[in-house]
Amino acid sequence: MAFKERMYLQIFMEISKVLASSLSVDEVLDQIVRQITKAMNLKGATIRLVNPKTNTLELAASVGVSDKYLNKGPVDMDKSIAESLRGRPVAIFDAQNDPRMQYPQEAKEEGIASLAAVPMMSKGKVIGAMRLLTSEPREFTMEEVDFALAVAELGGQAILNARMYETRTRELNLLKGMLEVTKAINSALEVKKVLALLVKTATTALDVKAAAVRLLDEKRQQMELVASYGLSDRYIHKGPVGTDKSLTEAMMGKTVSIYDIVRDPRATYSKEAQEEGIKSVLSVPINLKGKVIGVMRIYTAEPRDFTDEEITFLSSLAEQAALAMENARLYQKLKGEYEELMGDLYRFTGFTRF
Repeated sequence: MAFKERMYLQIFMEISKVLASSLSVDEVLDQIVRQITKAMNLKGATIRLVNPKTNTLELAASVGVSDKYLNKGPVDMDKSIAESLRGRPVAIFDAQNDPRMQYPQEAKEEGIASLAAVPMMSKGKVIGAMRLLTSEPREFTMEEVDFALAVAELGGQAILNARMYETRTRELNLLKGMLEVTKAINSALEVKKVLALLVKTATTALDVKAAAVRLLDEKRQQMELVASYGLSDRYIHKGPVGTDKSLTEAMMGKTVSIYDIVRDPRATYSKEAQEEGIKSVLSVPINLKGKVIGVMRIYTAEPRDFTDEEITFLSSLAEQAALAMENARLYQKLKGEYEELMGDLYRFTGFTRF
């Protein structure tokens, strides 16, 4: 066996070992770009994954390239090495002049001479691309391309395994969270305590940055914050939220999902949200006896498309919030009626209450 073949086999085994011992996508992909750069004597390598919402490739791992090059701009799926995203490997000998390059000038400034891109697949679907970068002009051999494809396949498998694990873990966390909330509602009549548990449960179970509950003060016609978790005092006291269109839509009984709070016109305090590190927001109405009385929200630190499962869970928590308030109202009403009844009884019998 030739030296290069032995090295390829060794690198492949090392990556497989990491894949078998870790469910961290970041760890596996980082090892892939590092090991393939070493094995193929490259300038560097990158892995970008498809974001179907924005039609761009988002960076997942890199080695050997500057932050300036990595942050050169959005990598458009339709413009940048489109063949690799159709499941075919691509080799570019002259990265600075080839018309298929989206950022040729930036490649020149980075010192990238040649480039190869191979697709990353999962369940027969292209989910991203791995790029191999050289500082000297280079014709990639079929042997090198085949090796890169095999390594990219490992990356696709790592992502699939991690997503399956994350799905199961999330389902378990959601179930645990709902059980904890249900138990608290059944044992506590203090609304503030239950709402505080609700926002904490939403934050931990959904793995988000923060959560909050706002209720409508009918007398003042304002949305008042009654519970929050994970938000700074500065953000909480940023100002009135009456003009926030996403809250208004939620108060009309709609579920409102904002992917980019900085650019979405429905968000009022986009600058403050950016300073707080908030990227996405999900708002669901709190209904009590057919009337919307408030809104429950979650905030993420990374851009996020909320799944149906997450929306259902948050809506269930909002229902629990309404139930907690109704239980407290009924308790206070019953307590008042009991006090009135006992007062009448004591007065009728002539006993004095102590």
